[in-house]
Amino acid sequence: MKFLRERRLRTDIFITFSALILASVVCEIIYSSNANKEIILQFEKKHYSKKLSLMTANWLNSYFTQVGLVVDILSKNNIIQENGKNSYGEDNSNFADFEELFKVALKKTPFTLTFQVALNDGSMLQVRNIHELSSFQTDPITPLPSYASYVIRKMEYIPGNAELAESWEYMNEDFTPIIKETLPFAQYDVRERSWYINTFVNKKLLWSDAYILKTTKVAGITVSSPILSAENKNVSGIVSVDFSLNDFKELLKSLTLTEHSTIRLINDKNEILASSIQNEQITSKNDDLSVLPKVMDIDDEILQIAAKNLLGTNDNIVNYRDSKDNEYIASKQKLNGVPFSILVTTPQSDFTDGLNKLQINTLLLSLIVLLFSSITIFWLSRRISHPITQLCKFAVAIGKMDFEHQIKLPRSEIFEIKELASAMKIMETSIVALSKYTPNGLVKEALKTKEKVSIGGMTKEVTLLFSDIEKFSTISEKLPAEYLILHLSEYFDELTQNIMEHNGTIDKYIGDAIMAVWGAQAIDECQCINACAAALDCCQLLKKLKEKWVSLGKPPLPTRFGLHSGMAVVGNVGSQDRMNFTAIGNSVDIASSLEEANKVYGTQILASETIERKARDKVLFRVIDKVAVNGAKNGIVIFEPVCSLKNANDMYYKMLELCSKSKEAFELYQTQKFGEALKLYKEISEMFPEKAHSIAPLITRCEEFAAIPPKDWDGVHRLWR
Repeated sequence: MKFLRERRLRTDIFITFSALILASVVCEIIYSSNANKEIILQFEKKHYSKKLSLMTANWLNSYFTQVGLVVDILSKNNIIQENGKNSYGEDNSNFADFEELFKVALKKTPFTLTFQVALNDGSMLQVRNIHELSSFQTDPITPLPSYASYVIRKMEYIPGNAELAESWEYMNEDFTPIIKETLPFAQYDVRERSWYINTFVNKKLLWSDAYILKTTKVAGITVSSPILSAENKNVSGIVSVDFSLNDFKELLKSLTLTEHSTIRLINDKNEILASSIQNEQITSKNDDLSVLPKVMDIDDEILQIAAKNLLGTNDNIVNYRDSKDNEYIASKQKLNGVPFSILVTTPQSDFTDGLNKLQINTLLLSLIVLLFSSITIFWLSRRISHPITQLCKFAVAIGKMDFEHQIKLPRSEIFEIKELASAMKIMETSIVALSKYTPNGLVKEALKTKEKVSIGGMTKEVTLLFSDIEKFSTISEKLPAEYLILHLSEYFDELTQNIMEHNGTIDKYIGDAIMAVWGAQAIDECQCINACAAALDCCQLLKKLKEKWVSLGKPPLPTRFGLHSGMAVVGNVGSQDRMNFTAIGNSVDIASSLEEANKVYGTQILASETIERKARDKVLFRVIDKVAVNGAKNGIVIFEPVCSLKNANDMYYKMLELCSKSKEAFELYQTQKFGEALKLYKEISEMFPEKAHSIAPLITRCEEFAAIPPKDWDGVHRLWR
């Protein structure tokens, strides 16, 4: 009992804190053993299963919507007219316009099996993937070439022949023809297919039931849309898309994120279109129909209970147990615009099997923490109690008026102890003074400081790139809107990826233009070099795309680039409701103006002298002129990036000579030796005729200045006065 009445502070601190930590650890272990499982299951129910279902549904929604949209757009192109001619006055039988559109659409939807158009006279055009085909139609023994990727199939009337003839033209991945085979007559009449009849009658976009595709003998689904007259009364033909259910089965298998979870794609008849389970196969009934396994016919108790609780109800997620008391979570998600749903089942054991191991690890970790905490508390209690003990001895000595004592005041980082020690020292001084003098009062001290924090943009050095398509308005006027969008989308995809690979950030798209920034969000010591490399690579990329586009009958998209590096305000700009992270300032205007200056000099890339100075060790530049933009008085020297030094080849030495002579001519021009400069510029123009257009403005000016020397000339050409 004496121990309880006369405890030392150090012992009291140690026992109290140790007891609190031990109680906390015990309570945490007891509580977590029950709560952890519930938290995991609630998370799985509310988030994981729903997220998995939504993720799968969103992917399929996106795909189905894309396919439906493409079919609808193709059917409304007004290529086929009632008078048997297309919008260009050509016969419908050659299908040339549809063939090009189908090629583009098939590239954009790799999961699609076939794009086709069928007319009322039985003629048909198919552009299809080579999937599910292994041999020629006329020679089933001979395999198709391994490099064959696509096939164009036509059923059409040949002059002098009353029956449809059929041809198959096999192509590689770039739609280059490889080999063609011809059948004497069509293998079937597309007008007898149920999807054709239903679309013809209903005159709207339809999704078919699953059936056996005629050519490949695999189960698939067709989405079709009619080609209607201007009054939407007569059907000229049907545009359709086929896709195999096997592709969706493989997709669902790849999306199974836990060991035992299953995903099924079902239709409104509760039939399984695709499943991540291997034994749920689609079987053929005859050449036209397929037998889909129904959900309620599958011998799977887990699926049956999930179907009973979800199908035909408004619930999207459910917890349940099977006959062996195993717990499961199932979720259902309806797809938008199509009669399909996603059904996901997941055993809770996939998430709770590791719970016991987690609890054991938690217990071991708690014991280690308790041991470490006990040692820490012991050290802390001694550190706290020792100075207090010293203060007690000091107070006792003062109480005894023992001013000659040898007890020193303790030193401590603890604020209260320091304050107490200070007060004790003051008390000692006061008592000593009291015996000799009157009191002198108390000393007070309270200092606190605060800094104001301002919110706003940050001024920093960035590198900017502006691009713009040359004569885009003229190009856009010649193309249908949907065709232009697909073409421009491919252009943006390629250039954006190239810019991002060089550490650039796309700030915004302005119509057909691109604004990119380096150094706005992250520090980039090589931002000028990266920007030059991006612009040069974009030019090379556009050359390759031009060859591809021309071969496909598409217009090329020649592009100009402007580069500048300087200080700009970087931050969020906009309103409270909507903001945009961007860069603003004079540097941005200069980069944009340099892009426009390409029109004057016939160049593809123009960079400021700041870019040239910081990137000259890695990039070869050709000096162009000294110009003033945006009404500025002072001019800047502008350069054309010719090539990257890391890609130096035989052409590099030729470009090096071009740059050297251009520099020499420009220095003569700037020193007003116009005659000599004119002679050298003409020599360069003859040696490098591909650069003649960019040299022409300098030649013209040299001729004018040589004839009539300018007065008060500062060497600056003002582009826009």
